Amino acid sequence: MEKQKLQCPESRQQELQKKLEAPMVQLRYAYAIDVIRAKLRMINAGLTEQNRRQVIRSMSSRIKSADSVVKKLSRKGQEVTYRTAVSSLNDIAGIRVVCYFCDDIYQVADAVRRQSDIRVLKEKDYVGSPKKSGYQSIHLIVGVPVTYEDRTREVRVELQIRSFAMDYWAELDTQMCYKKSAGQIENVEREIRGYSDVIAKVDNKMLELRRRIDGM
Repeated sequence: MEKQKLQCPESRQQELQKKLEAPMVQLRYAYAIDVIRAKLRMINAGLTEQNRRQVIRSMSSRIKSADSVVKKLSRKGQEVTYRTAVSSLNDIAGIRVVCYFCDDIYQVADAVRRQSDIRVLKEKDYVGSPKKSGYQSIHLIVGVPVTYEDRTREVRVELQIRSFAMDYWAELDTQMCYKKSAGQIENVEREIRGYSDVIAKVDNKMLELRRRIDGM
């Protein structure tokens, strides 16, 4: 696998970068993101009316840079080509949805699944089964049909849906572990993993409190 990481000619990287950054490719991903963001705004409006409170706190989106795509392909030991990138990577286009409470994320995910004009291709529940690092979130890979002239392509978008508390932990995890050496990172990760459990308990306590208030 290490050998494959090293065998990435600069010309191949440049070719991938040129194709990924081509205006039509960028526009396809941007269009797919816009479609999902519009749907999420409608989902939030519907759930806000249903629950009589705001459900989605914030949304952010991005298209992965060519440099990040090259690094991910190399890390996975895959051929660094445009064809491999678009066929094997599900997160070139991504949207992060932050909800107020942990039960909200399941309501949003269910609403996304009910959309008839997009396909849910894959999903992972890292809330019910958190990663070893302590990371919690629901990931949905959705296929968005993008039509130009007489051709329709399905563009994949990764949705990460998490609570405000889960997002707080994930952001701090990234900040504190970034660029740490191997010797330092082990102790830092162990402590941060413990804080994930603490934050999850607070998340659930706030949910219990909200439900008591709703029942008053």
